[in-house]
Amino acid sequence: MRDAAVKRVTRRDERRETTRMAVLDAAREVFLSEGYQGATIKMIADRAGVSAGTVLNAEPSKAALLMAIMRGHYESIAESAGHMESALSGRAADRLAALLQLMMDAHMRQIELVSASVGHSWLDDGEAYQRAFDAMDFAWAPVRRALEEGVRSGELRPDLDPSAAFACTFDIFMGSLRECRRCEGEDPHAALGRRLTLLIEGMAAR
Repeated sequence: MRDAAVKRVTRRDERRETTRMAVLDAAREVFLSEGYQGATIKMIADRAGVSAGTVLNAEPSKAALLMAIMRGHYESIAESAGHMESALSGRAADRLAALLQLMMDAHMRQIELVSASVGHSWLDDGEAYQRAFDAMDFAWAPVRRALEEGVRSGELRPDLDPSAAFACTFDIFMGSLRECRRCEGEDPHAALGRRLTLLIEGMAAR
């Protein structure tokens, strides 16, 4: 009897997870087609073929749905960046540029979702949301390591603070990404390349 009960719970959990993934897939599709602001729980429920209550059982709010989707987005970036990091060689500056351009590609493919999540990180002062957003920092680990290795190898200034250097790099990345949301913005990849060149020149060992 105990074994049968365990199997029943396991099947129930599997069904719940399957439903949750279907809801997240539907939410992603609706967010990308309608924009985050234009999307509603009802639209997501209709796309997933479930009730609105089922959508909110998967995640308690539209913002929580967005963050769950973005978690998967950043996990995918982390995996791709990790593979690239292990294959890259040469100067730290070149490795850094390659990693950032890979991340730019990934972000531009999901720009509607990225824009919404960044906007919420500025506007939503809820602790739970901010913790969820900050938790996605793991995807940037290869970039941090490229900067740290640049200092260790002597390519970058020995007095360089890797944390401050990373903060500058992140700001340059996000500013370059923002170009694709401007009516007459420049190509984000080109903007990133130009700005990163200036940053590397400032960080380079003399």
